[in-house]
Amino acid sequence: VMVGPPFADRCRCRCRCLISLAVALLLVPDSAGVDAFHPHPCRQRRGRSSPTAVAAIDLPFDEMLSSTLSVSSSTSSALMRYVAPTMSSFFTYFALAAAYDRPQGKLALDDGILVARQSQVPGAGLGLYTTEPIPEGTALGTYPGVVREANAYLKKCGEYPQCGSYAWRFTDNAYYVDPTDAAGNIGMLSFGGSAAVPGSMWIHENLLGGLAVPTLLARINEPPIGGPGCNVLSREDLDSRTVTFYASVPIPANTELFMDYGLTYDRTAYGG
Repeated sequence: VMVGPPFADRCRCRCRCLISLAVALLLVPDSAGVDAFHPHPCRQRRGRSSPTAVAAIDLPFDEMLSSTLSVSSSTSSALMRYVAPTMSSFFTYFALAAAYDRPQGKLALDDGILVARQSQVPGAGLGLYTTEPIPEGTALGTYPGVVREANAYLKKCGEYPQCGSYAWRFTDNAYYVDPTDAAGNIGMLSFGGSAAVPGSMWIHENLLGGLAVPTLLARINEPPIGGPGCNVLSREDLDSRTVTFYASVPIPANTELFMDYGLTYDRTAYGG
């Protein structure tokens, strides 16, 4: 009696059945309406089999696998009809938030040449100091923050008055550069975002943190009464909505930077 070949054929058949069952269980969701392999064979009552399962096992392996993948492909296509538009909307929103609410501004000097320390101006908090000599006419960088329309910024300033101490108002009064966060406070970095756009602040702080810019140039104070004069001047570009700072005189190392805030700046909070 030749036992080898029939036994090997039975093993191959059983392996194919087990593989097809595994593939079906992994790829076919319950909602697809394909219950050929449910309930699990181990949960069948002893001595009884599912006719559907028996019919499925009798199918050739290639046909069974092809049928399973076809059902899975149909389900995936139906799912993608809902997922694709959602993902497209998300990425469009993400791109618009990154483009319109991103912060601008950068330092023109190497890291460490400008540092924030306690200002000489009483009650002014931090000021900006040099660690190396800076020649006259040297560009220090551009003012940091998000360019906001005047109405949007003034609304924010009404809710968080402290942000008015740091924003730069352009001379045409149409836009401001705002380096503060959603609550009107200033940190070492300006992350960008707009509180008026749902999710914008979170996207910039958590997903677009690499776009954040240092806020050092927003730390330049006006000189105290009777103190040293200004050593920084500014130049606006209304077309690009940027403000560039320059050294107006040769600045020694370990010197605090000062600039004139202009005739229209509100100085009612100044002491003395």
